[in-house]
Amino acid sequence: MKAFPDFQDFEKVYPQRSQVMWTTLVADLETPVSAMLKLAPREQREKGKHEQTYSFILESVEGGAIRGRYSFIGLRPDLIWRCFGDKAEINRDAVAGLDAFRPCPVAEKSGARASLRSLIDESRIELPDDLPPMAAGLVGYMAYDVVRLAENLPTPNPDTLGLADGIFVRPTLIIVFDSITDTMSVIAPVRPAEGTSAGDAYAAAETRIAEVAEGLRRPPPVEEIPDIQEMPEPASNMSRDDFRRMILKAKDYILAGDIFQVVLSQRFAVPFKLPAFSLYRALRRLNPSPFLFFLDFSDFSVVGSSPEILVRVRG
Repeated sequence: MKAFPDFQDFEKVYPQRSQVMWTTLVADLETPVSAMLKLAPREQREKGKHEQTYSFILESVEGGAIRGRYSFIGLRPDLIWRCFGDKAEINRDAVAGLDAFRPCPVAEKSGARASLRSLIDESRIELPDDLPPMAAGLVGYMAYDVVRLAENLPTPNPDTLGLADGIFVRPTLIIVFDSITDTMSVIAPVRPAEGTSAGDAYAAAETRIAEVAEGLRRPPPVEEIPDIQEMPEPASNMSRDDFRRMILKAKDYILAGDIFQVVLSQRFAVPFKLPAFSLYRALRRLNPSPFLFFLDFSDFSVVGSSPEILVRVRG
């Protein structure tokens, strides 16, 4: 396995700025799903091996028929950022432990939005032209209520889930599948660290890449599927009459010219005893879409299949 760049080129850049190391593997016998099962199995979490949690997979099926060119897997973040309202916390040693969060100094002074902007600037890496897109960076979510950091809105509804309003992770390993070339790039972002020499940083990144190559040689774990006789009924967070009243009120607003469209929603809950990744696998078969995502945050997961993108900025 040949890793790029070579050490001489790596050493020239290391003290000044962040960079990536990578190798390219043949992927004609591998899929993003099989790789995810091999590299981020749930059993690792149950044994207390934290280094394999906080992972993600992003896939794309354009128009429900044409498979998108790239799929992305991210593993082993070195940093985790999260916010609760305008308060942000950051874990800068996530490799050692997932719970070592501290208040973010930028957020304490200027709020959560400024904190995230600062982290994005800090995490930028100049990528070689021949690497696929998204070979490094931050991945996560911002919940709807983050809009309250930008606009003055009425008091929000009760927080029944108790989850962070936003979480972003910075993976130290990203695997990018290219469906056109039948290859996968295994990429290890490297950031200069005080007290870490170029030689040690290079060796550590080389080891991370080699561990992925070794992990892909293993068979995927066998998943036991329970015998489900009948599907449980989903429970809503409101009654049918309450939801109907919301619809009638929205129609009145439209007729009055106060709004022209609105998204009304209710939350459904249903017991689910399988791993969250099983839900993702079912969803990608039943509802393929341009934006498929599975984000594993150890205590909970975010799974989705969306036909549209909210905003895209390039360059």
